[in-house]
Amino acid sequence: MKRFKNCFYIVAIVSVLLVNIPLNATTIVVPNDQPTIQAGIDAAADRDTVLVKSGTYKGDGNVNIDFKGKEITVKSENGAALTIIDCEGHPDTRGFTFQNEETATAELDGFTIMNGNHSLGGGIYCNNASPTIKNCVIDQNIAVKNGDFTRYGGGVYGFNSEMKVMGCIISNNSSESYGSGVFFRGEVDYSVRKSYYQPTLTDCVISENSGTGLYCISQVSTTIKDSEILKNKGRGIVCTFFSLSGTHVVNCLISESMGGGIECAEHSVLYVSDSYITQNTAEYGGGIYSSPTAISHVSDCVIAANTAFKTGGGIEVQSSFGRASVKHCTITQNSADGSGGGVNAFLGGTLFKMTDSIVWGNSSKLTPHPEFYVSGPSATVRRCNIRGGIDGIDRGPDGDQHIFEDIIDVDPQFADANNGDFRLRRRSKAAGMGVQALTEDALSVSSVGKKVIIWGALKRK
Repeated sequence: MKRFKNCFYIVAIVSVLLVNIPLNATTIVVPNDQPTIQAGIDAAADRDTVLVKSGTYKGDGNVNIDFKGKEITVKSENGAALTIIDCEGHPDTRGFTFQNEETATAELDGFTIMNGNHSLGGGIYCNNASPTIKNCVIDQNIAVKNGDFTRYGGGVYGFNSEMKVMGCIISNNSSESYGSGVFFRGEVDYSVRKSYYQPTLTDCVISENSGTGLYCISQVSTTIKDSEILKNKGRGIVCTFFSLSGTHVVNCLISESMGGGIECAEHSVLYVSDSYITQNTAEYGGGIYSSPTAISHVSDCVIAANTAFKTGGGIEVQSSFGRASVKHCTITQNSADGSGGGVNAFLGGTLFKMTDSIVWGNSSKLTPHPEFYVSGPSATVRRCNIRGGIDGIDRGPDGDQHIFEDIIDVDPQFADANNGDFRLRRRSKAAGMGVQALTEDALSVSSVGKKVIIWGALKRK
């Protein structure tokens, strides 16, 4: 009898659990089962899939598409190239909206979203929602002013969002304000004790947008990983205005942006590692610009062939209250019209450290110290190979505020600098400096095995 009761209780508990689990998730095919994508979503329940056949989708029900808080997958049958959401440039029209606390289980997979026209998020809009966006092309969308509304995020806009963007191309978008490609902003939510939000972009291409490729402001901690930020007309990446939890750039190529590679400003924090920053141009800080109140940490990066029309061809640090560190970096072939072809550190009360790095073959027009120009009360440089040695820095050490130790001046013996191969030859006396593991017989830039990108390959992109 006791055994019977136990079995009864087990069956009862399992039955209750099964009530809340959809055992037969449904696939709704558009346009076969429902005429529009929105109709497919409206008919779906959690865990269902809305499968969209190839074609170009326009008009009511196929634009301004709202997931309505559902944990569903909306997926194209044959990928983004064959499945297009065309907003036709109509005002107040975008591709997709997430505004009902959607989580990562709300997935959008495999669409081209184009010709959106909205004040916030011309292609995709997320407000207090964190969906997963996969394998999409977000192209030729705009964020324009509409009445009193601001205009941010030509391609993607995220507010208080921890969206995951994976394998997407975000290109040719524009904004009348910030974030032509992607715009992320956070706001402290004391009710849930959440002080910042963590959106991520992985294996994405952000290219040829009319302004900044990716703009992060306020309480967000964005991670950009395994991605390419290319040919944007503003900075490739900007983190600013109290992005204190840090923007993380990992294993990325940041190249050919007309407003510079990366900028950290206004009490924000930046971490850059295992990345190539090349061929960017800016007024200050062609490769990386760190403002007077920023905290920037750069490690295991190649910073090459960037240009500043004023100062800091490779890196510009203008700091009064922040700090900056550079370690295991190779800084070469950068140029500036003013001081600091390689590194320009204009310092107030800040702390600047550079260790285990190579600064070689940079140029500047208005100073006899083209590699490393430092102006201010404090700087520490240790175990670095700088062309000209200590004399290559514009001021000598004082053993107190300006500490320069174990500085060498030897040809680093790059494998093929003319073609952008900055691996070190086996017998280089600069071994242990610059990007770790970047030697002639190595196939990786970092311990995680990122392939070496050589200059010829960059030129062909």
